[in-house]
Amino acid sequence: MGVLLIDQDGVLADFEQGLFDAFCARFPTGPAIRPADRRGFYAREQYEPEWRPAVNAIVRSKGFYRNLPEIAGGRAALEEMRAADHDVFVCTAPLSDAPRCAPEKLDWIERHLGRDWVDRTIIVKDKSLVGNWLKPCVLVDDRPGVSARGVASPPWAHVLFDAPYNQGEPGPRLSCWADWRAVLDPVLAAQRR
Repeated sequence: MGVLLIDQDGVLADFEQGLFDAFCARFPTGPAIRPADRRGFYAREQYEPEWRPAVNAIVRSKGFYRNLPEIAGGRAALEEMRAADHDVFVCTAPLSDAPRCAPEKLDWIERHLGRDWVDRTIIVKDKSLVGNWLKPCVLVDDRPGVSARGVASPPWAHVLFDAPYNQGEPGPRLSCWADWRAVLDPVLAAQRR
């Protein structure tokens, strides 16, 4: 079997819907960008300059990460992966200048995935430092180019979790949790060769 590292925001927790809902609640007449219309990884960059501080304030506000909605099928897929004898971990990067981010991510995991998943969570700014060099390893992440952003050569293969802002990016892609076996098993098998 293999090691599966699963990103949290945009993969298990619906960051885009959470941001859209929070923006609409704070600024009912503001220029909210619907999740399906997002075109870049950093949401604030798609907003006009005068709205970027508002987006930054929302994603750094108390309760934002704790209250993100779930992405359908994520929890069931994680349990299926473990039942298939994979070593599965949530691997998430916090915002450096948001002191509530990491503890709220853990709160979210406990509430939506269960207490045992808190102990299976890795919070690290540089995901290239995480993985298992002895077993095949995959990182499922919505961020394009995550493998090129770290200080190390990552031991994992990157599988993109489908999002409007990562369309056209190369490599294997997971578009919904129901398809995890069809996508991840061949990637793990290729690493064994």
